[in-house]
Amino acid sequence: MSFTNSVIQKKWMAFAGLTWFFYVIFHMVSLLNFHAGKDVFNGFYTEFSQSPIYYLMAVALITTLGFHVFIAMSRQLANHQSKGSGYEKTYPQEIPRVVAWGGAGTLLVFIVFHFMQMQWLDKTDLYQEMLSIFIQPIMWVIYALGLITLSAHLHHALNNVLQTLGMTSKQYHLVVVLIVLLIFIGFSSVLVGVMYA
Repeated sequence: MSFTNSVIQKKWMAFAGLTWFFYVIFHMVSLLNFHAGKDVFNGFYTEFSQSPIYYLMAVALITTLGFHVFIAMSRQLANHQSKGSGYEKTYPQEIPRVVAWGGAGTLLVFIVFHFMQMQWLDKTDLYQEMLSIFIQPIMWVIYALGLITLSAHLHHALNNVLQTLGMTSKQYHLVVVLIVLLIFIGFSSVLVGVMYA
């Protein structure tokens, strides 16, 4: 089957999205080490950043993010071309297209910003680096907005996966809300914890 096939593209996009979903959970859980103190937090990240898994994960995440963005944009352009300029269907669902794509674009910018910022930090004392970052109000606001954007994107994406699988019951959607809420609380606890460390 051709990669341009809509079904194949959707599967690749879902695979890339799920890869990032599991990474987000891993990232949140690993950041919770911050509450265990400086030695535990620095010890974990020093060991992890020196392991082969770190580099394999970085390559996998960059690759799947590229696939995800490329396919999303390709599908959107294909929709415009096939439907013509009169295509007025909102995307996604009842959310205006400009809001959906604005949110996705903001999240992409945040991911790139976060990745680049992490490359410049002193990895030998990441705990202190985090304190230095988040005592700056502008950084705290940027990360808070990034977290809100991430939560909104996850909520929409996970609901889409459920719909694709035919799971339309309200119970499944409540599970999605619970998962997103737990992720939001987990990351938020680190932002708040930094303020009181």
